[in-house]
Amino acid sequence: MESQRQIRFGELIRSLISDCLLKEEFYDEKINSASITISFVRMSKDLRIANIYFMPLGGINKNNILESLNEKKYIFQKFLSKAKINSKFTPKIFFYLDDTFDEAQKIERLLMNKKVLRDTKQ
Repeated sequence: MESQRQIRFGELIRSLISDCLLKEEFYDEKINSASITISFVRMSKDLRIANIYFMPLGGINKNNILESLNEKKYIFQKFLSKAKINSKFTPKIFFYLDDTFDEAQKIERLLMNKKVLRDTKQ
């Protein structure tokens, strides 16, 4: 379970990464042309590692965008270091695909199955 400090710092990093996506020029067509949603940020206990979960709009080219973001993560690191965050260290960034939307659709399909519907009506 995450502490309040981890949650608060994760939200700060999430908003800064979102700002960076809007303001910075990446010189990469995959990143610049995609609308990317930063779902959440999970921080390590010592706040040195930030695991950033994202999903591109419509889920198009997920893997290509993941590769591009991880290649360009130095831009995000630089943006975070220039931001006024109250921390000794700038966290190391790792990007991951957010699969909660896919899991929700999978559960929805399972619940809409005829056998499951028959059992829930009784």
